[in-house]
Amino acid sequence: MDEIEREWKSRVGHMNYANVDMEHDTLNTKEIIDHIFKDPSTVYELTEFENLGKPVHEIVSIYPKTTSTGRDAGKVKYFLKSFIPFSSGNEEVQVFVEGGKSAPEEIIRQLWVYKLINQYGYKKDEIDLEASVQFGVEVGTKAADIIVYTDNAKDTPKIIVECKKPKRKDGIEQLKSYMNAKGAPVAVWSNGSDSIILYRPYPKNFDDTLFDIPKRGQEPKDVLEAKKTLLQLKRDFNFKKIIQDLEELVLADSGKDEFNEIFKLIFAKIWDEKEALENRRDKTVEFSKALDPDITFDRINGLFKKACEEWPGIFKENEDIELAKRHLQVCVGPIEGVRLMGSNLRIMDDAFEYLLPTEAKKKKGQFFTPRHVVEMCVRMLNPTQKEYVMDPSCGSGGFLLHAMEWCYPADDNDKRELRKHKYAAKYL
Repeated sequence: MDEIEREWKSRVGHMNYANVDMEHDTLNTKEIIDHIFKDPSTVYELTEFENLGKPVHEIVSIYPKTTSTGRDAGKVKYFLKSFIPFSSGNEEVQVFVEGGKSAPEEIIRQLWVYKLINQYGYKKDEIDLEASVQFGVEVGTKAADIIVYTDNAKDTPKIIVECKKPKRKDGIEQLKSYMNAKGAPVAVWSNGSDSIILYRPYPKNFDDTLFDIPKRGQEPKDVLEAKKTLLQLKRDFNFKKIIQDLEELVLADSGKDEFNEIFKLIFAKIWDEKEALENRRDKTVEFSKALDPDITFDRINGLFKKACEEWPGIFKENEDIELAKRHLQVCVGPIEGVRLMGSNLRIMDDAFEYLLPTEAKKKKGQFFTPRHVVEMCVRMLNPTQKEYVMDPSCGSGGFLLHAMEWCYPADDNDKRELRKHKYAAKYL
């Protein structure tokens, strides 16, 4: 009998649950997680937790109990052992029931607790689960999923985490209200694969973003001032979701052409990554924000100018980033932590297609061919490395780029540079 089995069998007697024979007709932790997250309606992704050193099913403990009384008598329900007790005193939570609903957000919550403790160094007694949040005269009407405090006295909130099930996109406004009510400087919204980190510079309400959360003993300014290298940038990310979050936070109210301004940031960031790879010995990237929005603007606009010098003709001469400095400050946070060079073409395609709404495409005469159609056409065409590929109305260059990927695949920077000269310059 293993430790998990002893744990649940020792506790079920007083909870109206009967013992379950674990060797028959019940699922283990891995099977439950696969069942919950690989359900087609959930779209399985837990990429937020891929770097924790263990597979998810070895981090959390899920165990079965059979209901012995009431309407659910005979049903097997599966419970998750919490890393720390909930504010209510409960030490477990139901995550799945046969023929019923699952609670993937509870698994995501526990993985965040594990991450906070093991990756960021916080202590168990500095964390609350389901802590009540007071809004004015209202008390206990809402509860924050996770609150991390500066110490075990739990007087000063430092980080609030809001966990959603996969595919859920809502909750950022709710999280901002929690930050303001509790006075926390940092908050995380996460659905297991996509996340955004909000930053509330004291004494303002929400005003900014970060690319990472501070570790125990660190302040937000330590995150802002930390240098990053190419190797530290995330390769798995949803760029469309990043843009959607930025749109909700600032872009929709910026009064600027979202497509053009985001493309300027992408343009500057790709140049910076290329420069770090080819010319900086320590591979340090400079595309990052500072505490002062003026410094951030000068830094990012400077990178944009250098990119325009190397790749002229894409933007107007002497063009600048037109986003307000406070808006640019918010936009840089989620973008600075990802690596665009060498990322999947589909990541960028989806983002660009989202940025150009249907009406705008019609007005500008710009249309995006769906990328699975582009890939199908390229496969049907089946071009070789010695055949010319021409697209007189190439738009964002989707057909040409996918033709190049088909004819001349490249998985590192040297091969990408080689194909530019040997293939793209001659045959596209």
